[in-house]
Amino acid sequence: LGARSSIAIPEDLMQRLLADSVRFASYRFPYVIDSVTVNSPAAQAGLQPGDSIIELNGKTISFSDFKEAMEERKQNEAALLKENVDPRRITLTYVRNNVTDTVSMRVDSAYRMGVIACLETERLLPMVKKQYTFLESFPAGVSLGIKTLKGYVGNMKYLFSKEGAKQLGGFGTIGSIFPPTWDWHQFWYMTAFLSIILAFMNILPIPALDGGHVLFLFYEMIARRKPSDKFMEYAQMTGMVLLFALLIWANFNDVLRFFF
Repeated sequence: LGARSSIAIPEDLMQRLLADSVRFASYRFPYVIDSVTVNSPAAQAGLQPGDSIIELNGKTISFSDFKEAMEERKQNEAALLKENVDPRRITLTYVRNNVTDTVSMRVDSAYRMGVIACLETERLLPMVKKQYTFLESFPAGVSLGIKTLKGYVGNMKYLFSKEGAKQLGGFGTIGSIFPPTWDWHQFWYMTAFLSIILAFMNILPIPALDGGHVLFLFYEMIARRKPSDKFMEYAQMTGMVLLFALLIWANFNDVLRFFF
């Protein structure tokens, strides 16, 4: 706990995540008891709401670890009984009011001890907020904008992969990223994020965008002559076709996600 670790990530991890549409990581919730069922094994053992279970049979655990361990004991019940080990007998180490204690109990036939865990993120893992003064907010905002832009530009390469193309979204996706209830911070954060995306897209060297016009200006400066009107016409048409194709594909993905 509290230690820094280095994790080797496969190079194709992003493609695998895009293909499977799964979350890369989630919170590791501590096992904090929210309520205890009357006359349950936990109640008889003396556990109370607010107790934080930190170890199972001497092994440090989280909420998900406990569930997996109990399911494993349930599946290996016959093998444990052959070894004269009671699979339903467990020893828990818990913390109550900053005091650590240990208790032994025997869970029921469903391998449950009769408690409901607290899984509210705001209670278990409270967010630490950093306040900025008016003047401090400007460099902090610029730094956040640069980091956001770098992340977006770095992920552009996945747009040209099969998995990345399926993740493109149109107007429906844009609407879904905003919170269902009013949150001024999230609203303006997403608005700024979309503005950064549009600004970057606009400087791409695609005809019909500002980036395309800048590209032609560079050509004119180097070659000392303007491209022909016919070339410019075809270039503009090609750029518009690319933009409309991207728009149609993105909204088509929204339709597929809505129905399937």
